[in-house]
Amino acid sequence: MNRYLLAAVVACTFTWASYSHAELLYVNDFEGEALGSVPSGWQKVWDGSTTASVIADPVAGGNQVLASSDLAHDASRHDVGGSIYGVGDATWTDYVVQYDALYPTDFYIGTLFRYQDDTNFYLLDRRSAGELGTFTFYHHDGGWNALDSGTFDTEPMEWYRFRLSVQGDTFEVRAGLAADDPDLSNTDPFATGTDAALANGVFALYGLIYIDNVIIGETGVDISAAVEPHGKLATTWASLRR
Repeated sequence: MNRYLLAAVVACTFTWASYSHAELLYVNDFEGEALGSVPSGWQKVWDGSTTASVIADPVAGGNQVLASSDLAHDASRHDVGGSIYGVGDATWTDYVVQYDALYPTDFYIGTLFRYQDDTNFYLLDRRSAGELGTFTFYHHDGGWNALDSGTFDTEPMEWYRFRLSVQGDTFEVRAGLAADDPDLSNTDPFATGTDAALANGVFALYGLIYIDNVIIGETGVDISAAVEPHGKLATTWASLRR
């Protein structure tokens, strides 16, 4: 995306063998994807009634982003029949995900990590109603188990950058504006959690959320190395390291 693009550490002309030595697991700004398509690397991991696709950025013209659903916010979560789309390998354990997120409305919307199936995953949930401004980590095992919360104010139809780190039994999230701190390395975590129930799984989306500039690495160092001061992505690398 042209607003705050990312920097690629590798070029598309590298061979798969070269990819295998990289610390990055996935990079995509969706600019090279066809509008209306499910982007490279992503798949439906829970088969509900909604469809994810690449769309034109609803805020900044000329950019492309991933929309998690084609239905309204109150019909998009999996607990009301929506699908879940994820990226990555089921064997992934520790990883760091940096992504830009836009919430189209005030509702319960989030991102999933270590997703295994519809009753085994972690959720970073943007709360709503009386909890607006709060993000809560949940472990879902058929029921919702709140782990820890933190506050970060977001407005609908505004882009924010997030960096979610999942290392062992602990996880944390940072957030801010890409223009202020492109790799969020100078931003303190606003929420942390600890839980040992799930050791592996993919990164996924929950509810109606728009995302862009996704980088997944094994450590935060990988993320920082992939981001230039102005967040420019020289080449889209929409490949998975397995």
